[in-house]
Amino acid sequence: MCTILDYGLDSPARALLVLVLFMDDRQGQKAMNKLHFQKALRYFEHLQQEKEIDFSNFKYGGVSFELQENLEVLEEIGLVAKVGGKYVLTKEGEEIAKELVPHYDEETLRKLRYAKHHLNDLTDRELLFFMYMTLPETRAHSIEFEKLKAEAENLTRKLFVKGRINARTAAEWLGIDEKEFLNSLAACGQ
Repeated sequence: MCTILDYGLDSPARALLVLVLFMDDRQGQKAMNKLHFQKALRYFEHLQQEKEIDFSNFKYGGVSFELQENLEVLEEIGLVAKVGGKYVLTKEGEEIAKELVPHYDEETLRKLRYAKHHLNDLTDRELLFFMYMTLPETRAHSIEFEKLKAEAENLTRKLFVKGRINARTAAEWLGIDEKEFLNSLAACGQ
């Protein structure tokens, strides 16, 4: 427990950042870029129906300066490293994460794992579109939402094919009937 307190991992922003980097995604990868860990943790909070991290809806919507600051601290103290544009835990970070896991209940860890599995392999555009559509408040001051709206049909199809949304949700996002959406998939060979 002393190590957790020594590294400030009693802070949700810091602890959840370490935990999400500790978990594998669908492809067995742990590394995440900044946009993906920001969105995964925002989506996790949505799943938890709790707000422990301060998120802003400015610019890319649903990003946290608190997470960014904690990431910088974790890099400075040697628990996180940037490798090829993505963040990973160092060996020391992995050991600390193992100590941290028992402090969280299985349901919380399951939701965090689900958020990473659900989002980490999406392209940046797919990720942003998914978040804007799932959490409409993140669109409020977005610099990207209007651009992505122009690609709504294509992005919605991709998210459906990847299994991130169902046909009913896809149809709702596009403002069409579910049957019409499914027929449009057949028409374009998907």
